[in-house]
Amino acid sequence: MRFRLTTLALLLPAAAAAQESSAIALTIQRNGQEVGREEYSIRSLGPSRGTSLSATARYAGSPQLQVSATLERSPESGIAKFELDVQGPGGPLVILAAGSGARLIVRSVARGAEAGKEMPGGREVVLLDEAVHALYLQVAELATPAGARLTAVFPRSARRVTFSARREAGEDGGSRVQLSGEVSGTLALDAQGGLVRLELPGSGTLVTRTPK
Repeated sequence: MRFRLTTLALLLPAAAAAQESSAIALTIQRNGQEVGREEYSIRSLGPSRGTSLSATARYAGSPQLQVSATLERSPESGIAKFELDVQGPGGPLVILAAGSGARLIVRSVARGAEAGKEMPGGREVVLLDEAVHALYLQVAELATPAGARLTAVFPRSARRVTFSARREAGEDGGSRVQLSGEVSGTLALDAQGGLVRLELPGSGTLVTRTPK
């Protein structure tokens, strides 16, 4: 069984210059132990539509879990479309979300139950998941040198948190994003906008690019 994350449409101008990037492999550690691998690539959708990011993550352990996700962001309204399909020990779960102006509408469908809610949305809102580290590339896109104030929604755990994302110069022409607040850590990118390292001390998570 495996994670299969497909068509995460993000706005990543640094990566959009190429028609399609080579796949980038990541190693995922928690508390010093390797727990899985993740791989993603970015494909350009055209100047007005941004880019599409596809990722696959595989985690060791039992019980295993499979997650599929789709995310589309637009520069005007933020989250245009989001779908998270979870197959795990708790049974199937599907979470759907879409932005409409300053609103974000979220609907979840579980075994024999369906629920929906509306919450504040907008371009400064990002949808994250504890198991999908490629989603942090949205945060890198929105980060600013002065520190962008962002809100992260974790649909599976129903967490809604605020944090700041400050961009600064990194190594070899890349960049680094410092995360502070209710999400804290460091995100390092190469000169093309590819993820090199993600460190989230609060959960003991370290994601690094796998050497070729």
